[in-house]
Amino acid sequence: MRYLPITAFCISLVFTPTVSQSAYSEVSIVIDQFVSKIYPEGSHYFWVINDTTSDLSNEIIVDINTELQVNSKENTHPNRFLLLLVNGKLIGSQQIPLGAKVDCHSDEKEI
Repeated sequence: MRYLPITAFCISLVFTPTVSQSAYSEVSIVIDQFVSKIYPEGSHYFWVINDTTSDLSNEIIVDINTELQVNSKENTHPNRFLLLLVNGKLIGSQQIPLGAKVDCHSDEKEI
């Protein structure tokens, strides 16, 4: 009986990384699908997450930078977007200035 709590703890550690990794990969897939639609097919691009906020358990706002490289001799073309994901699906997007200060948290004050 002494080993039951230790065994339960070890089993929970085994399954915890799998749950957290799947949440991040879902967001990554949604972001990559969004970026692939805004740039021409076959173009070279990359994206970086600046910040994320989650005021509700099923809603995430993601602040991303994207870069499009037309060819190896040209500079990249940067853009910045805010994405609204609800239940793992892209609900809305907005292009914002690169240097914009963004506060995505709820305006409601916590009690």
